[in-house]
Amino acid sequence: MGKWRKRIRIGCLSTFVLFIVLTQVVSGCVSFTMSDKKVAKYFEEETYKPVSKFYEVDGYTMHYMYQDMGKEASLVFMHGTPGSWDAFISYFKSDTLFQRANIASPDRPGFGKSSYGMPIKSLEEQSRLLKPMLEAIPAPRILIGHSLGGPIVARMAMDYPDLVDGIVMLAPALDPSLEPNEDWFRIPMRWPVIGAIAPKIFRISNEELVFLDEELELMLPLWKDITIPSVVVQGGKDMLVDPGNAAFADSMLVNAPKDIVYLEESNHFLPWNKSALIRAKIVELLEQLKTDSLR
Repeated sequence: MGKWRKRIRIGCLSTFVLFIVLTQVVSGCVSFTMSDKKVAKYFEEETYKPVSKFYEVDGYTMHYMYQDMGKEASLVFMHGTPGSWDAFISYFKSDTLFQRANIASPDRPGFGKSSYGMPIKSLEEQSRLLKPMLEAIPAPRILIGHSLGGPIVARMAMDYPDLVDGIVMLAPALDPSLEPNEDWFRIPMRWPVIGAIAPKIFRISNEELVFLDEELELMLPLWKDITIPSVVVQGGKDMLVDPGNAAFADSMLVNAPKDIVYLEESNHFLPWNKSALIRAKIVELLEQLKTDSLR
């Protein structure tokens, strides 16, 4: 038995070392935020270009990109983890959207230009830090969140119902019981020695994910407070967020008009490989809000 325990320990250690090596390789090949130069190049030939907006909350700097189209409606895109505002950069070019609404996309706390390297584990606190952005843009406001951005937009709807008029959650991590047990590497990543080895962007992300199940538990009694139109799009072949989150959302949104879209053959990367469907759902929601306002 002792020999088997030793092998298991060695196997876990080997897996963890492999994880660190892979994160080093990935961090060298993948950027989670675009440089200002690349952003300028991306919009070089566009008539409408987003601009950077900054504000501070209790000394914490927040940043978002905003495309002011002079519309009486706003779309806010919330990235997952790790990530930055430009996860949704292509949506700023969509005339289907910008002909109907202003478009905003923040760097969530700790990412991009929002006090980079200072992540916030509390979803309630993230919601508070993002609130001034909502106050600065016209209503009605629809919040679209991908992955960890999903529970963020849900939390904002719970905390600030007067500022959120509709939510769209794409492959959202919502059910605390469906969160994977990754303590075997997430806790060590918080140790100074291991943290010094892991790429900074993954350490920032880890600070959110290691506490996510606890944060989702805190939201459980608040789901009944969401009464606005809510859309959930979930892929059946999602390997990063359990597809069971779609059924969870369906069961928890008891007081909200809801549209649960389950795509059996789709994966986690819905904002990019199902963008046409997502744009259509956003327009549908905008039209619904417009109709409701006339009643």
